[in-house]
Amino acid sequence: MNVFKFRSGSSSASTKSAATSINYGPITNEPILTAPKDYEPAMNAPTTEEQTQKIKDLLAYMDTIILSKEDAYYPNERGFLSNATAHRYMRARKWDFEAAKTMLEKTVLWRREFKPEQLDPDTISKEAETGKMYFNGYDKMGRPLWIMKPRFENSKDSDGQVNFIVFCLERGIRLMPEHVEKISIVVDFKDSSMSNNPTVATCRRFLDILSNHYPERLGVAYLINTPWFFTTTFKMIAPFMDPITKEKIRFLSTDANVEDQDLAKSDGPIALDQLEVGLGGRYNFAFDMPTYWNSLLETTGKPYKVIEYK
Repeated sequence: MNVFKFRSGSSSASTKSAATSINYGPITNEPILTAPKDYEPAMNAPTTEEQTQKIKDLLAYMDTIILSKEDAYYPNERGFLSNATAHRYMRARKWDFEAAKTMLEKTVLWRREFKPEQLDPDTISKEAETGKMYFNGYDKMGRPLWIMKPRFENSKDSDGQVNFIVFCLERGIRLMPEHVEKISIVVDFKDSSMSNNPTVATCRRFLDILSNHYPERLGVAYLINTPWFFTTTFKMIAPFMDPITKEKIRFLSTDANVEDQDLAKSDGPIALDQLEVGLGGRYNFAFDMPTYWNSLLETTGKPYKVIEYK
């Protein structure tokens, strides 16, 4: 079921005429990186006594393997091993203590080697310069909107692409307001081609990292203007996807009449002023790399920010 409908790049001439008649105000290059005051976060259900004890036991175990305080990476690891992190890993493994312990321990080892929050912005910036992936706006639950536009893909370096994805995940976490622990993804395939399509291997690496090292961080992923070649890729990777992640992916129709073009109606997931015009909203945004990069780093840390993961 479609949650909302976007304007289609292939809309009729009358639809385009109607859309262009709206005055959205001057174009801005400033992304929205602060949640609106009226967001309504989706709160987790209260834990039972047994679940609370499992979280305590998981953190107690992690304290036995945490880095020494003398280690330069200790503050980062200490901040990651929070009550909220343990809660997410327990939920991801349906409160199976041993499964959650194994999963979290593997993530800790991965983070020690990868150091995802310390990825160098100067190195990553090359991947970001075309605007193929950026944050701009929030949904009504206060989840940062991670916008992806494959048509602007500018790299064939799979490692660079994956590093950029991880960089964005870490920055997205730092954009989350109080009581929010997930992001929402909007992928617009408009004007994309087979040459822009990510490889199956890259897609699988992304899904592996998201499912195993960032569990319970994806709220929903909206895929619009989906071309046949991505549908083929999706069918190839679907068997390897975590069922919970798979349930959060929505393929949205772009067959809509003029009256249905407003995606953020009173019951819609994203307010119009939080979504850029090109995606059906009213925020007249144009990506500009220097402006975006400076705003992102000023908000999330330059070069990075050590935080307690909530």
